[in-house]
Amino acid sequence: MRDLLLYLFTFVIAYLFYLIFVISRKSVLKKFPEGKEVKYLQYKYKVKVTDKNLKSLANIICLTNSFILSTTVYVVCLFDNLFLEILVGGVTLLSLILLLYHLIGIYYRRK
Repeated sequence: MRDLLLYLFTFVIAYLFYLIFVISRKSVLKKFPEGKEVKYLQYKYKVKVTDKNLKSLANIICLTNSFILSTTVYVVCLFDNLFLEILVGGVTLLSLILLLYHLIGIYYRRK
């Protein structure tokens, strides 16, 4: 139960942080296509970023980043050994980033 609460707390805090500091500010949202995530999607999956789909893309990326962060924190908390935590956390983080951005790229390429 404690782990589930930690997962939900981390997800909500991370998403609210993205929502307040990225999505709700127009000046930051205009610079959002220059970010690493969007550049990766444009380069690898040929995703077209327009003013029309910018807010929805930013929202999906923010939800994805919040999910990646909270899942990694949850998985790391399952272990007690520091070396194992770092190793499993790195593998989890890299795997989730590659998998979820691949799914986002496929979704926006079809759209």
